[in-house]
Amino acid sequence: MNESLTNFRKRCHDAALDLLWRQWCSLGVAGHSRPAESGTIIDPEALLLATTRIGKHDPRLFDECLDWLSQHASRLHLQRLKTLHADTGLGDPVVLAAIGDWLFSQGGQAKWKDFTKTDAHHIDPVPLFDNAIPTDPDPVFAKRGILRPAIRIRGMSRAPNPTLPPNLLLSLRALIGTSARAEVILCLATGPAAHPSEIARLTGYKARTMQLLLQEMALSGHVLTGETALQPKGKQGRGSSRRYHLKAADWQFLTDGAPLPRWISWPPLWSLVQTLLDVLPQPGQADKHPAIISSVLRDRLATDGEALAAAGLLPLLNLRSGATGQELLKSLEATVPGLLDSL
Repeated sequence: MNESLTNFRKRCHDAALDLLWRQWCSLGVAGHSRPAESGTIIDPEALLLATTRIGKHDPRLFDECLDWLSQHASRLHLQRLKTLHADTGLGDPVVLAAIGDWLFSQGGQAKWKDFTKTDAHHIDPVPLFDNAIPTDPDPVFAKRGILRPAIRIRGMSRAPNPTLPPNLLLSLRALIGTSARAEVILCLATGPAAHPSEIARLTGYKARTMQLLLQEMALSGHVLTGETALQPKGKQGRGSSRRYHLKAADWQFLTDGAPLPRWISWPPLWSLVQTLLDVLPQPGQADKHPAIISSVLRDRLATDGEALAAAGLLPLLNLRSGATGQELLKSLEATVPGLLDSL
């Protein structure tokens, strides 16, 4: 057993679960955790997708999330949730479908009915929580081939505190509605001017949708393009080539004048963590050759490298061009757990 790789996985596992707890508790889940970092904004759709995979290792966290969703799932953007999952592969589709089934079964969560239409299920039943076979399986999850104890909601969750900086996305959604406009405002107000394709990558929407939305939002006079009114007619940039931006000071009323927390793209980071936990050996498993592990990780980084760079996270991983497989593993081992702890 390669103890270094096993220990690396445990450190990633513990740091990822701690980050999930911190972010969910910031949103109102009942639990004891240090606060989520005030400098970054929580992405609730990416958080839920990550929980469908990583949260399976902590039954209490998983069920407290269900408790929160039973009361506040209407705060989520379901189309964005589906798009993020389809485009990034983040999350477990069967667990996500079972959560949708359960929320629909609770009543008052009718918009989750679309999730019940998917055919995602396990042919052979599998346990949800670390190979634990329950004696009293939950019937809703069992229909998807997932074995877990019957769900018992405590009703201890609270509504997201709108004064906490990490909750800014949900606060803005409550103010202007659950649509892409909330993500666009926060992305542009907390970052540099960007093309529609860059904003789409950062926020998890389709590029064409983002281009049309930004053109419409620019008519308000608050989403700026950098083009002057004196520019000759016909010389304005094409919608796809314009860079859009906002004046951050115009939006600091959202935080009572304090600096806005930073918008980052969470899906590529959660996807990297998901891949690490999948490919690194667990205690009791057969050894995996480091070359195989590093090959899988290279593929993940090749897929999400641009997104990680756009989020400002790639430099924090300290990856060197042309690094060997062993060097890649050492760099990720030295940086990923600490990065998760810092966010």
